[in-house]
Amino acid sequence: MPSGTAQAWDSVRRVREPIAWALLLFSSVMVLVSAGQLFSVADLGLSVCGGGPTGPSCFALRAAYVTPQFFDWIVMAPPVLSMVLVAFSGGLTKHARQVLWTVAAVQAGTLVLGAVSLAGATGSYEAGSSYVFDAAGLAISATALVFTAAVIRSGRAVRSLAPRLQDLRDRDADSHGRREPD
Repeated sequence: MPSGTAQAWDSVRRVREPIAWALLLFSSVMVLVSAGQLFSVADLGLSVCGGGPTGPSCFALRAAYVTPQFFDWIVMAPPVLSMVLVAFSGGLTKHARQVLWTVAAVQAGTLVLGAVSLAGATGSYEAGSSYVFDAAGLAISATALVFTAAVIRSGRAVRSLAPRLQDLRDRDADSHGRREPD
């Protein structure tokens, strides 16, 4: 590997964990904002809600409005990308375990809040055919959480990958007469 390429990869390797934490923070903020909207922390401007036999409740309208936000790609992709960065891109990072557990927590929170929101939206006439897409989003969210749990559970297999990658780098460095920094 040319020296410039090795130095560039070392720079990328050093920022993987901070990028993963930033992505998790972004996703967490998006989920918290959506949860705040769902539970009426902020006014959504839904003034036509009264519940009863003639119309949906305020919660049902808020839920119908907010449910897609929990299953949007911009909320679901950053935790998965964080996991890939710390566990699979160039070996494990120093705090990969903490990042992986945080990924699982964010995904579980998103899944639970999304399910509550989807259930609440059933009382709304506004949801219509979007249930199909929201249910698909719920399934994708659950699948991402299962994948994260599998990665965490296979911790020994993931941890054993890091020394093999380090050995490959050491052999490559030895063949060029130098040792790369960790």
